[in-house]
Amino acid sequence: MPLQIAAYIFLFLFLPTAFSQTPFLPNARVERGVMPLVMEHADSLSAMRMAGHFFLQGNVRFKHDSINFKTHQAYWNRNSDAVFSEGGFDFSYPRGNIKADKGNYARRNSNAVAEGNAVARDSAGKGTLFGERIIYNRATDFLEIPEKPFAEYYFEEKGKLDTLAIRSKTMTYDQRRQIAVVADSVVITRRGVVITGDTGVYNQMEGYLSLKGNPKCIMDDYTVTGDSMFVKLRGNEVESVLVILNAHGMQQTPAARGKPAQHSEVFGDTLFLAVKNNKAQNLYVNVNARGFFFEKDLPDYINRMNGDRLDITFDAGQMQLAEVKGNAKSLLFYVTNNREIDGKNESTGESIFITFDSSKVRRIKVLGNLASGIYYDMSKGDKVE
Repeated sequence: MPLQIAAYIFLFLFLPTAFSQTPFLPNARVERGVMPLVMEHADSLSAMRMAGHFFLQGNVRFKHDSINFKTHQAYWNRNSDAVFSEGGFDFSYPRGNIKADKGNYARRNSNAVAEGNAVARDSAGKGTLFGERIIYNRATDFLEIPEKPFAEYYFEEKGKLDTLAIRSKTMTYDQRRQIAVVADSVVITRRGVVITGDTGVYNQMEGYLSLKGNPKCIMDDYTVTGDSMFVKLRGNEVESVLVILNAHGMQQTPAARGKPAQHSEVFGDTLFLAVKNNKAQNLYVNVNARGFFFEKDLPDYINRMNGDRLDITFDAGQMQLAEVKGNAKSLLFYVTNNREIDGKNESTGESIFITFDSSKVRRIKVLGNLASGIYYDMSKGDKVE
């Protein structure tokens, strides 16, 4: 008798009797509302009839409703309706596929466990999860990666593939909502952007990241930190960063085309940074806003801006316009073309507008009933009010 036919005979003999009819196995019965676990093929089969154990080898294939898995060697415990694979594990379900060195599947709780170089790919080809161990629940389409998790999400623009990568110590992924939750030593990379934190959530469908626990976002020339962080992604780049509580932004612009290197920092309760091509476009700091900047060749002359709110506009990463609102104060130094300090200005008012030219202060405008400004001519030692 051929081995495959013998395998099906064993299957029919040992299925429980408290089952109803099913189209998958015409002579078998299943629990009401639950599909049976069906062995579709094996090159060889041996059984312990009284114990209800089956040992399968060669092209072993199983099916349970919408899932299929295959292996080279498996042990099937009929009493618990669980299959344990030692000869590779190739598990397919409607939303994706999981492969590993070994694995197991339990029909009663719909759990699949893949172990050893486990890889899970979604059916749309937009993401891949890696780990030493991946646990999948069929009922909820929920994946858990408790050991060495690593995720890649793919984006394509003009025929080129771009990747967002996530590393952490633990990770879960809800495939229905397309939400990944990561914890402990989180590192997220996207083009030239590196984002770190203690815990994080990636909403793949909405295209945003949220992080807590010392979050940090590092771009080409700007670094943002705070208590909580929300990063919005558009296509293949960061669109904006929102920081709540203890917000801190730092920019270090390298020297280029005769312009000196510049260092600037801002602080406040909240911070919003709009980004294009990984460079700052607009910056808003609210509540207890303060900032300072200086040029690297003149480190002793630190310009300061303080107020209730601070708005800064950039052009290709260079400051173009700054507006300080509410109890505004500023201290600004004027630099000559010869890189000498010509004077400084101290201003207070309801609002202060500052324009820049090639990172140098070009103009100051102070508004408000109590607006005042003092200019110190440092080249002559004079003071003008």
